Amino acid sequence: MRATILVGVSLCLGVAVFECRAQSMTADGNVHTFIQGIEIPSIANAPFTAKVVVNWEEPLSGGGTIARTYYTMVARDSQGRVRRETRSFVAANSGAEPPLRTFSINDPVAGTRTTCATTTMTCTTTSFQPSVSLTDEAGASLAGNSANVKRVSLGEQLIDSMRVEGTREVSTTSAGERGNSRVVITNRETWYSPDLEMDLSVSRDNPQLGQVTLSVTNLVRAEPAASWFAIPSGYQMENTRGQ
Repeated sequence: MRATILVGVSLCLGVAVFECRAQSMTADGNVHTFIQGIEIPSIANAPFTAKVVVNWEEPLSGGGTIARTYYTMVARDSQGRVRRETRSFVAANSGAEPPLRTFSINDPVAGTRTTCATTTMTCTTTSFQPSVSLTDEAGASLAGNSANVKRVSLGEQLIDSMRVEGTREVSTTSAGERGNSRVVITNRETWYSPDLEMDLSVSRDNPQLGQVTLSVTNLVRAEPAASWFAIPSGYQMENTRGQ
């Protein structure tokens, strides 16, 4: 896919890096869009497997919406290794299987990230350093409101029998601040699990992006099988660490 991308545009609206919209333009002028999944920090001793479902209702310029969906399978073991996928959107009412595009394995012990493309059956290994966990990020972002961002606690509830903490955030972008001709108001709601140090549910409503929901489902808090972190046979490996 890297060979065909001419332009990559990140349209990350707000502070949440785990729900950005990204676009890439191919040589034939087509624009492909995807929503990045929920951030999973590489922390030890908090293993699980889960399915993350993404639903997107994108507004159409003439009115109405177009509904798309996909899912990804994710896992984290006791060492902090994280495996996740990227898949392409399908029509929400089609019942089609979202095509698998890539899968990646972040290994904080080895200090590597291995990303494999299904179309070319190639894997590239690069250096990897775990980022700060959402525990620290959440504490910093909730330290107080600003002129453009208002946050309020939604209390606690249970998701898959796990305690989660809710936050609603309303961001206001003044007219002309980012080239927008009118005021843009974005609403975001997150439900964060202190035990797993990650969000289990995220929803965003934005005039440009539309309505996006990301939900962690089929959560199993147990050590994943070793096969989750194995590279299937037939894939060619390329190590670019240090380059």
